[in-house]
Amino acid sequence: MLNQCLELKLGITLKTPPMTIPNPPLQKAQALLRQYIEDDEIQKHCEATQRKALQIAQQLSVKITVNFDLVGIGALLHDIGRARTHDVTHGYVGGQILELYEYSPAVVKIVERHVLGGFTAEEAVLLGLPERSFIPETWEEKIVCVADKLGIYDWDGITQPQSWLEEMENRFSELKKRYGASEPFFSSMERAKHFAVAMIRLTSLK
Repeated sequence: MLNQCLELKLGITLKTPPMTIPNPPLQKAQALLRQYIEDDEIQKHCEATQRKALQIAQQLSVKITVNFDLVGIGALLHDIGRARTHDVTHGYVGGQILELYEYSPAVVKIVERHVLGGFTAEEAVLLGLPERSFIPETWEEKIVCVADKLGIYDWDGITQPQSWLEEMENRFSELKKRYGASEPFFSSMERAKHFAVAMIRLTSLK
């Protein structure tokens, strides 16, 4: 019932991640990241994304239930697929790597679906991905997706929501220039922006 009310207010569809098998502890996730990713900048980006994702989760947790373990591990490992490719399939490749190490389907989906704002099944086929949806659905998936897009920004959607909406508009304008106006990249980035705006609005709900 709570999810249904929030869906109406925020204009997004929410799903709760199913109960899953336990994931390896955070220390093993950190070791796995170092094992696969040798580039210091990518490692730093993953760590920064984890920190920002947990900031978002902390603020949203006042309004909703968020699984911090899923957010923390998923954010830390979101770019592990860059060990093998830097194109838009790196999320899917990262999910395949995590399946080898018995990470839960919930974490695998966070990693698979973080790229830009995700892709529909039709868009996925055009990009060389399996024909299924790669669009974030759960709060945990959306949080990591948005945290990955923040760049130099830290998350502060709760103290000054209107100012932060303007900051996000600027950030996503930068990203659109980087990826261009071609499809499916434009539509995908619009989805990510929509997720960010929905989160900011959620934190400001009375």
